[in-house]
Amino acid sequence: MPNTLSTSGFQGVWTDVLTPLQADLRIDEAKLTAHLRNLAAKGFEQFVLFGQAGEGPSFSADEKLSAIAHVMAAGVEAKDIVVGVQGSSFTEAAQFIRKVHSTGVRRFLVSGPMHGQPFSHIALFEYVDQLIRHVAVTDWQMFIHQLGGSNHAGDLPEATLVDLKKRHPAIFVGLVDQDIHVNHTVDLIRALGSQLTIATCHEPNLSILKPTVCVSALANIIPHSVQHIITHDGVSKATKIAGMKVAQPDERVVEFMALLGDHPAIAAMKLLLSVHYRMESWEHVRPPQTTLSKEAHQALLMGFKTFNLQANE
Repeated sequence: MPNTLSTSGFQGVWTDVLTPLQADLRIDEAKLTAHLRNLAAKGFEQFVLFGQAGEGPSFSADEKLSAIAHVMAAGVEAKDIVVGVQGSSFTEAAQFIRKVHSTGVRRFLVSGPMHGQPFSHIALFEYVDQLIRHVAVTDWQMFIHQLGGSNHAGDLPEATLVDLKKRHPAIFVGLVDQDIHVNHTVDLIRALGSQLTIATCHEPNLSILKPTVCVSALANIIPHSVQHIITHDGVSKATKIAGMKVAQPDERVVEFMALLGDHPAIAAMKLLLSVHYRMESWEHVRPPQTTLSKEAHQALLMGFKTFNLQANE
């Protein structure tokens, strides 16, 4: 069966969804569903589940499949879901994709193998090529997740990406760049932007790149601010705080990033959601994620009060 999907639906803000946990560190499916409903009520109905912010590598395939089934039963549509896929076994990754595919989900955000790095161009090509072959269906789309970092050890080199696009043009349709350096994303766009949809995960770069799509962890908390940047809204849509100058959306994003600082990002964002929802249980992170120190916890709470989150952001 030919792949008749279009990447045209991969536009706008896709929230890299934080995953709430119960006290025993199992996924809290009810809270996850409630969080997605809250975002949807604000007009944000596109979700990346079990990506980097969602602690994807920390959960088993069965845990993720159960949560996906739960949110879909609650009304989240398959077309509005991208599922993160991580691992060094292409057979396990392919089996997981097939099982999620059977639910109706067709978009997957695939990271390169992490165990045993660095890898050669040929080895990385063969890993992804074998993964696609073992999925053994054609009506799905793969977005490669370039994880960035100081040495780009988790990234697929340009030569690998080009060869994969030639081999699997209908399945390999896009890149999601996690790197914080805007030049890294710009280089990807220059080299591959005519062939692939390219999104960034680093919100401060949005005003420079002016993309039509982003994958955003900050959208868990300030979705409207992120949306305003990629839709190029000006001062009329800026955040207005009593007694202060009008803050542009990109300024609020930078302010929020400064608030997060060098704290463990996932734990910090979960703490802020716990304040937003008034639910301490949102603070739980799944090992091996780093937890917050007592000092960091207090500093973030004080900073969040100063940030003064507005309902319209």
